[in-house]
Amino acid sequence: MSIQQVITYMEENKTLYNLLKHCPYEILKQWTVEQFESGSTFYTQGEVYNHFSLIVDGVANIYAVAENGKKYVQSTYYTGDMIGEIEIFNQVPYMSSVEAQTDITIITLQRDAFLSWLQLDQNFNQHFIRKSIELSYIITKKDEDYKLYSLHDLICKHLLEKIPTGKKQANGIAITIDKHQLSERLAVTQRSINRVLSTLKEKQIIDFKNQIIIVLDTKRLQKE
Repeated sequence: MSIQQVITYMEENKTLYNLLKHCPYEILKQWTVEQFESGSTFYTQGEVYNHFSLIVDGVANIYAVAENGKKYVQSTYYTGDMIGEIEIFNQVPYMSSVEAQTDITIITLQRDAFLSWLQLDQNFNQHFIRKSIELSYIITKKDEDYKLYSLHDLICKHLLEKIPTGKKQANGIAITIDKHQLSERLAVTQRSINRVLSTLKEKQIIDFKNQIIIVLDTKRLQKE
């Protein structure tokens, strides 16, 4: 990939510019670009990779597969997010797989160049430390939530998080949920999700049809 292409990416996105603005010229020349279609898995849990990646455009889901084969979505990554920054130091197998949620473009840097960049660029070094700590906190908090709260609690919490982006109607607030994505996020079956939603409907806290849920009583939902 040419330097000009890297500069174009930086000019088009402020997040990328802030990440790469102090990257040494010799390292900038070593970036390569890859593109993947929506739905494709481009890094696989358990495999070892010798490079570091940044998302240039698009959205990716980070997921793990349990021993029973259930897919568990751990996080969603966007432009500027790093991939493989933890595993690359000791070249250990990826803890998760990475799947393109949309068509996606990434740029990659081989391990030796990445380690040099981290050492030479204090701007990126500080960003790397902050993001690594932030990621560790998010994963730990998410694991704690799954251990401390029931599926009923987690689904109520998810519905409450969706309310700010919902549409007000005469009888409540309409929100859209993707049960397939929610089942992957919570590592449960859609049948289990439907049971919780049906219970909330029986209590007249929500109503639903297909993927549309009407929150009838926000205060009661909070108490749930």
